Amino acid sequence: MPTAATGGSARLCLSGTVTVIHPAADNPLRTTCVHTGTTVRITLEPLPNRRWAPVTSSNPKAVGLLDDHLEADGARSATARAASAGTATLDSADSYTPDPHGPPSRRRHLTITVVP
Repeated sequence: MPTAATGGSARLCLSGTVTVIHPAADNPLRTTCVHTGTTVRITLEPLPNRRWAPVTSSNPKAVGLLDDHLEADGARSATARAASAGTATLDSADSYTPDPHGPPSRRRHLTITVVP
């Protein structure tokens, strides 16, 4: 259940478990605000002839990865936890598997702001 952030912020911050699936239908989530202790579950759906790289965190002290693995169907699944106040970007890129010199990689970013 979403709860409002404290400290005078008008932004709505989430708590509990947040699930993000990419590619989303029309409006992919690119940024979110969560409370400390929130779990973020990411699924990067498989794409034809492409493979997702491991998910990384730009600030593991704020948002640390707990699990990251490639599923048998080619989807990448990752679980992260909001550990302390701050901002982190979770990032992955896909690569074209038939030819490493083929189409360029496409990056997927999720910027997470963590509040108490």
